[in-house]
Order: sequence, then structure tokens, then C-alpha cells
Amino acid sequence: MTRATVLLPCLALAAALSGCAGVQKIPVSTDPPGAVVYLDGNQVCAATPCSVEMRQDQSHLVTIVKEGYRQKDVQVRLVQASGGGKTLSPDILTLRLRTPDQPDISDRDSALGTAMDLGTEVLQRLLENARKDMDAGK
Repeated sequence: MTRATVLLPCLALAAALSGCAGVQKIPVSTDPPGAVVYLDGNQVCAATPCSVEMRQDQSHLVTIVKEGYRQKDVQVRLVQASGGGKTLSPDILTLRLRTPDQPDISDRDSALGTAMDLGTEVLQRLLENARKDMDAGK
């Protein structure tokens, strides 16, 4: 047995046992640009656009912060790739930042709150009109 024949399986076993994880670069851009990017609570980018390196052995939380705009949190999940390996998804982050007074329909909680506010306003107007009609004897 040659030295390479013995060394190669040992190196492969050592790599497997050491928990080596691949790294995936995820491009991050925002509109407007210039937002700070945090990966799992640690600042990794001072201003967008940028690319963030993420380990491919776990899911991650990306937080986007820009003064005067709402914070955006995006979960990047570890998923099964079509080739059988693991990959992170989404593999590109392009986000439109909203000011606090702008509704964000992509954010489920914000969209639900906006819909409820609008629904409440419409219901109040309907009830007021119905009361006026009743008072007028219609």
C-alpha cells in the first residue's frame, strides 16, 4: 500500500469529523442603498450593496438597518439542493426599505395590521352612514 493510499482516506475522515462547512456568498442590496447588514446579530457589512459570507451548515438571520427606515429581518434557510447537497435560500437578497409611515405588504404582520386599520376605517364610515340614514328616517 502506498503512502498516498493510506493518507487520502485519513484526510477525508478528518475533514468529515471536524465539521467543515462550506461558505456561500449571498449578495445583499437595498433600495435605498447604504443600509447596515447584520448576520446572526453581528455586523458584517457597513453599507449595502455588499456580499455576505454564510456558513452552509445552518440557517441564518439577516437583519438590515438604515436610519429613518424600518428594520428588515430575513431568514436564510438551509435547504436541500437539487444536486443532493445543501444550499442557502434565498441566494440573493434584494430589499426595498420602507419608512415607518409606509405599509410593507411583504411583511405579513405589517400587511395584516394595515388591512385591519383600513377595514376598521371602512367599517366606521359604514356605521356612521347607517346611523345618519336612520336619523334621517330612511
